[in-house]
Amino acid sequence: MPRSRKPSLPAAAGAEAQALATRVLAMQAEAGLTIAMRMPLLLKGALGDSSGQREATKAVVEKVSAVVESSVAATYATTAFWWSFALNPLAQGDLTEAAAKVAHSTLEPFARRTRANAARLTGRRR
Repeated sequence: MPRSRKPSLPAAAGAEAQALATRVLAMQAEAGLTIAMRMPLLLKGALGDSSGQREATKAVVEKVSAVVESSVAATYATTAFWWSFALNPLAQGDLTEAAAKVAHSTLEPFARRTRANAARLTGRRR
């Protein structure tokens, strides 16, 4: 009786998934540190301190710009994949690799800002 085997992912797809998971975990750690360091500043801003209000404004502006930059990057990566597939349909297109590129390009603006904020708020130099 033949065994049913689940199709396994290629090694490159597994490496891409692992790199993506590592990046997300690093972002989560840096985001937690940023939130912990920002809370006292935001509290002071809520009580009328101008430096805390500047920090709140900076946080909102960073998030809006990261969302816009992220959506543009994801759209570009997705469009590039589909155009290459449309122009050369016989080429072996790797959907897993394309999805990983889209995910990486989507996360990059957030990762860059999170890393910079964690460094700035803790006083670390990059």
